[in-house]
Amino acid sequence: MCQVPDNFVTSDLVNHLHCGKPKYQVPPNLGDQKSWGRARFMVVFEHGDLNTAAHCLAQDMHEPFSQFPIACVAVEESIRDDFIERLRHRFFQVKPHVATHPKFERSLNELKYGGIDYLVAPIENAPPNASPILVTDNITQLFFGSSPSGVVTLHTFETIKDISDAITNETPPFDAIYLFDESVTSVYSLGARVSVNQFFVNCTGACLMPILPFYGLHKTHAMLHNGMHYETIVLGGQMKIIVFPYASSILRRCCCKHGSCVCNPNEMLCCE
Repeated sequence: MCQVPDNFVTSDLVNHLHCGKPKYQVPPNLGDQKSWGRARFMVVFEHGDLNTAAHCLAQDMHEPFSQFPIACVAVEESIRDDFIERLRHRFFQVKPHVATHPKFERSLNELKYGGIDYLVAPIENAPPNASPILVTDNITQLFFGSSPSGVVTLHTFETIKDISDAITNETPPFDAIYLFDESVTSVYSLGARVSVNQFFVNCTGACLMPILPFYGLHKTHAMLHNGMHYETIVLGGQMKIIVFPYASSILRRCCCKHGSCVCNPNEMLCCE
């Protein structure tokens, strides 16, 4: 007896067509969002990858009411203006469910009529009322209340202490910190000063599943998985998770002659 193949076309399939995809794209359910969920804080150092950091932040700012929004960014003082320009020219028109969101509209009005400095996309990229918003004035998210505002506040820093102060003074209970720097040593200094327990260095979307069992057991551990370095470590009396790509594992920039490096990364011996 012949067996009908799975892809056999029957008259029923022709007369009663089925569509596996919705005809119209349904905007995400943003919910009530009465309080911050799992907000993120971004830190950009002078020698970090400014283009990657600006790209990641701009991409996130087009969906400011997502589950893991970047609420604040701290930029080293020496690159403030440069980074802002790189970021602003990556702004484009946000989707209607963002532009018409009551909290987004309220935040924009509070900025316009409150005399607060802020930046939106160049006019050729997006209208001012439908653009990502970067607040450049010296305020925190508390200015907009205790719930997601739809905007990102900017801070500048010169020292690690300045970063920790900005994190402490901001309103959202940050779930993770994204850090962009040429060296990974800064994350250990910052990790000892703040209560946040997840740190992503030079990346933003790494899966934590490989390291979570060790974190759950409160056990220090380091491992390599799918091009990423994972570790659990106690800093400031708290267990932290630190993740970065293999390429970020160089602790300090090497200035040895090519082919004759004498640095020992395990002992942190490198050119100052």
